[in-house]
Amino acid sequence: MKKSRLFQLLTFALLVSFAMTFTACSDDDDPVPAEAKITEFAITNAGADGDLYVEGVIEDMSILVVVPFETDITALIPEITLSEGATVVPQSGAEVDFSEPRNFVVTNEDLSNTYEVTVELAEPTDAAITDITLISAGDGQEYPTSIDQGQRIIEVTFNELQSSVVLIENIELAPQGSTYTTSTGSDTLNLTEEELYITVAYAGEETTYNFDIHITEAGFNPDNVENLMDLSGASGNVPSVISSDNYNRGAGFDGRYAYVVSRQDGNFVYVWDVENPGEEQQQLYLDEDVVSGGTWLVSDIAVNESGIYVSNMVMDPGQVFKVYRWTDHEDTEPEVVLEYTIPDFEEGDDIRLGDALSVIGNPPHDGYIFASNFAFPNDASEFYKFNFNNGDKTVEPEVLPIQPLEGVVMGQYGRVNPIPGETDLLVVSGAQMGPAIMDFNGNIKAEIAEPMVQTRSFTPNIWEYNDGLYLSYTVNREWEANGVWYDVINISEGADIIEAFESVTSATIADKRVYRNEFGAPAGTFVGGAHSVKISEDGKPRVMAFGQNNGFVVDEFSN
Repeated sequence: MKKSRLFQLLTFALLVSFAMTFTACSDDDDPVPAEAKITEFAITNAGADGDLYVEGVIEDMSILVVVPFETDITALIPEITLSEGATVVPQSGAEVDFSEPRNFVVTNEDLSNTYEVTVELAEPTDAAITDITLISAGDGQEYPTSIDQGQRIIEVTFNELQSSVVLIENIELAPQGSTYTTSTGSDTLNLTEEELYITVAYAGEETTYNFDIHITEAGFNPDNVENLMDLSGASGNVPSVISSDNYNRGAGFDGRYAYVVSRQDGNFVYVWDVENPGEEQQQLYLDEDVVSGGTWLVSDIAVNESGIYVSNMVMDPGQVFKVYRWTDHEDTEPEVVLEYTIPDFEEGDDIRLGDALSVIGNPPHDGYIFASNFAFPNDASEFYKFNFNNGDKTVEPEVLPIQPLEGVVMGQYGRVNPIPGETDLLVVSGAQMGPAIMDFNGNIKAEIAEPMVQTRSFTPNIWEYNDGLYLSYTVNREWEANGVWYDVINISEGADIIEAFESVTSATIADKRVYRNEFGAPAGTFVGGAHSVKISEDGKPRVMAFGQNNGFVVDEFSN
């Protein structure tokens, strides 16, 4: 009986021991729940010398690290401790730019958490520049600027078309009560000076910041201008078919094909392929059933992305002013896009249309045709503006009187062109005014006049290339020897196109005129000209410049 009782006790003890052992083993084998957490976060290269270790404060999904003021926060290396099995992006030990708060994404199996990490600079204890704003002295444009507090360097970036003279628009110092002086003794700085610095003083101690200037490439390189075709007076290669003084007035360009209107020995529009300069010129097909009427059958030409537009010349009541369009140089079915009958007029109020033609948009479907009225000798200074909608080819014109700001009148060969990025403004010129900015109602907003730009600066174009903005035009003053050329003016400076024009002054024109091509021969009698800029298929500007009696050149620009 006692033995049986002892056996029962031993058996019970073994069962309890086994159960405890099994339970303990079961507890040890249970997996730890996965977590996606950052448990510790520190910056390992803080301070001016990058040798300080600074721990961050973690609060929920936000981490704040306050580092010494001299720390370069654009290249900090974090040390990150994670919950078991977790990974993080960006990873621990990778260089990170903390100029703005950065997100760190922690994942563990199916779990994910995003931490926002902010690095702040502690308040400086020594004299310091905490912020600075530099603007162009020319147009007020702000230049990108950063401060390396560790090296005490102010980095400034601008491009080679922008002014190197800047103004300190704003400067913030610390601690409170600090003062500053510049190497120039004023808030005007020339960023090309070899010795350029700002010194900050506080409590008898001084800190000097030097400048690190980065000038980036912009615009085109004048040394890389390539001539694609030279059929000019200067080269002696003016084609005989466009060599007569008063019979070749209009010229246009589509980026590959150059066009010249000629009344020499008939009526023609000649076409040259600038990519095949050795080939003979072609002719635009003048369908006699379509192209008809006028004092002159063909007079001027305008070429844009919508086609090739050619006008006749009219100057008597009852004559019909016509504009024709070809889709391209091979088109054999031109269409009439405008017919306008000249009304009766009193002597002295003469109307003469066709000297100069400008096309904006896609007439007759939409857009505008501008025809300048040069009814010599009444000195009219006006455009006939035809506004097209829905294909109507018989629109009545709005007559726009043009009053230059500097010139007396617009004069002959008044033409307009669109301006990149502007929907309400055009660039305009005529024989007796300088290039100007005009709205669609004929109001002149800005003008570049003599002596900066000569009168008879024809068909101005405004165009963009490689962060540069340019104005170019053809000048024809054939009463002067070698009086035919084209200029390219840098107008990149300015908060808007008006300010860009106003930045061209007698003091700045020499620097802003970045290219000139003189292509005229000895002096002549007639002084018409034309100018066109188009962009090639590989993105390079191509300029066609034409001078009456002096042929034309086509040049390609690149950087």
